[in-house]
Amino acid sequence: MPIISRTINLLRPLFSEIILAGWPAGDDVPAAVVTVNDNFPGLGPLAGIEAAMKAASSPMLFVFGGDMPWLSEELIRAQADNYLRNPADILAARTGGLAEPLHTVYRCSIHEQLAQYLSEGGSPAVIDFFPGVETRYYDLPHTSKTLRAFTNINRPEDIIPE
Repeated sequence: MPIISRTINLLRPLFSEIILAGWPAGDDVPAAVVTVNDNFPGLGPLAGIEAAMKAASSPMLFVFGGDMPWLSEELIRAQADNYLRNPADILAARTGGLAEPLHTVYRCSIHEQLAQYLSEGGSPAVIDFFPGVETRYYDLPHTSKTLRAFTNINRPEDIIPE
């Protein structure tokens, strides 16, 4: 099963809307998924977050990396619950003292700040945007389960057997 199919199947019961930023032109779009193009091409995931915020119908957005094949429903639910009980502009997952900016809840009302940040030449590193808004961290235990959920697959050797 392709990574995107597994991811969509996991997210569909959790969220009313799924937005894919940076989806390759010409590739088939999964059913019931919205795709958006970056408004700031070449600025990486932060530009994708901005485009998704602009398109979102929800007041908040759970952002994940498209190359994270082992997202955990349990971790996503727990992080979303934490956000709903104590909202902030950004709630970033963190384990072992390291933030995971692509396993994060963003308040869409910060869209204008993010767009201005990007248009003024702010760093394209997602984490560099955090200090400009109210950011909290959702600390998770440094376990193999958490690390697996945050794993990015960029090369065959990145694949961790189950």
